[in-house]
Amino acid sequence: MQTIGAARRLVNRAEPPDRGIWDRPGFLVRRLHQLHVALFLEEVADGEVTPIQYGLLTILSMQPGIDQFTLGEELGLDRANVAGILKRLEARGWVKRMVDADNRRRKLCVVTPAGKAFLKAHDHEMQASQQRLLAPLAAADRRQFLALLERLVEGNNDS
Repeated sequence: MQTIGAARRLVNRAEPPDRGIWDRPGFLVRRLHQLHVALFLEEVADGEVTPIQYGLLTILSMQPGIDQFTLGEELGLDRANVAGILKRLEARGWVKRMVDADNRRRKLCVVTPAGKAFLKAHDHEMQASQQRLLAPLAAADRRQFLALLERLVEGNNDS
């Protein structure tokens, strides 16, 4: 005859073990972001640019003349953070901001030729950092992972 303790151990074997924070999507997303930043800094421009700065430059190269508010929306950042990042990139000569002639309260942003050259010079490194991040996944899993990430971001973007 089994004791209650032995029966509990048998039942527990059938249930998945409690993995603590490893079962929490928020923890995994935060940890994956930490890994992404580390890989990016190792690969791209000897760590002289952050992923968010690189992303900002990329958006500006694709949408020249975008205003700071819209840029913040694209990046998922508030106006103050965008202004700080732009200020740092402007100090490096990679971005130029100008007052919108139609609305003097808005600032329009463009990537300078030096900023475009920086992006072009480090595009291969940026791509390599992305590939390193996804390397543990098979090609089909990479596509599915990116599709699921996009769905999660779009589904929660209003938050």
